[in-house]
Amino acid sequence: MLWEYLIAICITPMLLVAFGYYWQLRPPKKINWFYGYRTRRSMANQQIWDFANKVGAEMLIRVGIVTLAISILCYFLLPESAGIVISFFIFIIGIGVGMYWCETKINRYFDKNGNPK
Repeated sequence: MLWEYLIAICITPMLLVAFGYYWQLRPPKKINWFYGYRTRRSMANQQIWDFANKVGAEMLIRVGIVTLAISILCYFLLPESAGIVISFFIFIIGIGVGMYWCETKINRYFDKNGNPK
C-alpha cells in the first residue's frame, strides 16, 4: 500500500522532469498552439518564442525536481491523504511560480514590442 502511494505522488514530478529534458532536446521550431511554452507574450514573435521555450524547459525541470523532493518528504512525514493534497498544491504553486519566472525573464530581455533590450 505504501509503495503505491509513493509511486502515485512521484509520477507527476518525474514526468515534469522527463518532459523538460525532452523539451530541451527537441524545442518547438515554430510558433504553434500544440507544443511549447504558449502565452500571449511568448507567441509575439519567433525570437521570444525560442527564448521562452528554452526558459520553459528549464522551468519544468526545476519545478519537477522541487515537487519530487517535497513529495518524497510528504511521503515520510505525513499521512497518505495529507501528503497527496500537499504534493498537489506544491505542484500547482510550482507551475504558477515557474510561469511567473518565465514571464519575468521574457520581460527582462524583451521590450513590449517584442524587440530585444
